[in-house]
Amino acid sequence: MAFETQLITLRNEGMQLCVKSQSIPLRDLFRTFAVRGKRNVFVVLTGYFDESYDKDVFTLCCSISNFTGWSEISRSWMKCVDAKNKSLRAEGRPEISRYHSSHANARDHDFKGWAREERDQLAISLMSALHRGRAWVTTISYSLPLRDFVKEFNIEGNPLPFCYKELIKFIMLEINNQVETARKVLRQIKPIKYTLFHERCDYDAAYLEGFNVMMNDPTFRGKGLFSTIAPIGWEDCVPLQPADMLAYEAFKDALRQFNRKDRRASLNYLLQSDKFGGRAKQMSANNIKEWRGIVDKAVEKKRSERQSPL
Repeated sequence: MAFETQLITLRNEGMQLCVKSQSIPLRDLFRTFAVRGKRNVFVVLTGYFDESYDKDVFTLCCSISNFTGWSEISRSWMKCVDAKNKSLRAEGRPEISRYHSSHANARDHDFKGWAREERDQLAISLMSALHRGRAWVTTISYSLPLRDFVKEFNIEGNPLPFCYKELIKFIMLEINNQVETARKVLRQIKPIKYTLFHERCDYDAAYLEGFNVMMNDPTFRGKGLFSTIAPIGWEDCVPLQPADMLAYEAFKDALRQFNRKDRRASLNYLLQSDKFGGRAKQMSANNIKEWRGIVDKAVEKKRSERQSPL
């Protein structure tokens, strides 16, 4: 049984919605792409992946916008970083090479010696870049409880390759689901292609394997939406920085099931924008068990088919 068929029950019954209670409505998100005449018929959306995790939760997030959106975000983002570095130089302090959310949160690496207030002020300034002018961004993220995932699937050694490989599949399913829903709501939208990127890392092969499994899945209705997935260095790609920030925010919100903390002020600020939206889904231990059961049934069915006489 192919991957989309295996997971259709999980997708339809749904994971617990944990981040966004008021996402960008599909009508607004895809309004620009509604068919009007014959100009600019083909629409390219670019998605940037990033992950965030600890011993309890792994989150994979894809941040999506169009060329205009990412151009506006990149320009405003770098103006903010350059202004901060100018201030740091004037104070005789080390500059930052980029904004890295986990380093900023821990106040280490480039952010060593920073006060919390200074760190938070920079984060809020950078978040403003996500909805300034013609900028907009929507995210899709999935989080899973690592211990339950490792235990249920009997994973030995490093579980991270499995996390990347499996969650990119869920995200591709969700992207296709959004587009199919938009077509029903708007009746007709322009042809859309998604080009996907992620920061170059030790798990490039896992990203590609998960992507190829979906593209080779005969039951996956969304394969025509996707052109490619490729690694890229953060030095050459400003959007990877906001993608890192959004993945970290989704991770921190998913982690609240363990630490019972209030939602972060930075995420609350971002959720107030009508140019930011998304879906962040958190798997529970029961979801993991159900997922394993579906996979086991698929494996058993395939084994039976091989053993059946012609």
